[in-house]
Amino acid sequence: MNHFKKKLLSGQTLMGFEVDLADPCIAEMASSQGIAEMASSQVFDFLWLDIEHEAVNHETVLMHIIATKAGGAASIVRVPWNEPYLAKRILEMGPDGIIFPMVNSCEEAKKAISACLYPPFGTRGFGPRRACDYCREDMNTYISEHIERLCRFIQVEHVDAVRDLDQILEIPYLDGIIVGPCDLSGSINRLNDIYHPEVIALIDETVKKCKEHNKPIGIAVGADTPEQLRFWLDKGFQFISAGSDMCELSGALKRRKAMMDSVLADL
Repeated sequence: MNHFKKKLLSGQTLMGFEVDLADPCIAEMASSQGIAEMASSQVFDFLWLDIEHEAVNHETVLMHIIATKAGGAASIVRVPWNEPYLAKRILEMGPDGIIFPMVNSCEEAKKAISACLYPPFGTRGFGPRRACDYCREDMNTYISEHIERLCRFIQVEHVDAVRDLDQILEIPYLDGIIVGPCDLSGSINRLNDIYHPEVIALIDETVKKCKEHNKPIGIAVGADTPEQLRFWLDKGFQFISAGSDMCELSGALKRRKAMMDSVLADL
C-alpha cells in the first residue's frame, strides 16, 4: 500500500496543491524550474496533477509524477474524462492516485473503478511501465498488489451524483470522493456561487453520506485564506487541494509588477 493511501485510510488530514502548467508555460510566466518539483519539496501531502483542463501531454505528466515522488509528495492525477482509454496510459505511469471527473451515477462510477482494476476485478488491460519499475518488478507481484498501490477517486460535481451517492459509496475498491464545488454549483444553475445555501446543502449531504459509509472525502478549492481553509475543514473534509501553480505565479507576478510600478512612480 502506498504511503499516501495509508495516511488517507488512517483518517489523517491531508493537504495538497494543484499543478496545472506544462514546462513551456512555466518558462513563459516566470522562467523558473518545474513547479511539480518546487511544490513537492515543500512537503505537501499530495500534488493534484491536472490534465482535465490543462494543455499538457502524457510525457509532461510522467515528468511531474517523477518529480513529485523525488520531492516526497504523492501524485494524484485527474484524467480528462471518465473513459478507460484516457486512464490507461496514466495508470501505466504509476501515480499514487487517479481522479475521474464528473461522475454522475453509480453506473458511471463502476465504469471508472473497473478501468483501474485487472480481471477478475475489472477491465484494465495489462501493460504497466513505470508502475512496475519499468518492467524490473515481477509481473505477478505487481498484479497481486496493484489494487493496494493506487487510490481511486471520483469527483462529485453534479446534483445527480449526490442523489445516487449511497449506491456509489457501496462500490468495491472506491477509495474516496472528491467534491468539485464549482461544477456542483453549476448543476443547480448557480455556477461559481459555491457558498450559496443550496450548494452548501448539497455539499453537507455529500459529506454526511461519506461519513456514514466511512469513506474518505476531499475537496478542491482555492482556499486562499486561513478562514476559507478552516471553513472546509470544519465541514468535515479530510483532504483538501488548495491553490494552484498558475494562480500563485500569476499573483506573484502581479505583486512584483505593482512593486516596480510604485518605485518608478517615486522617481
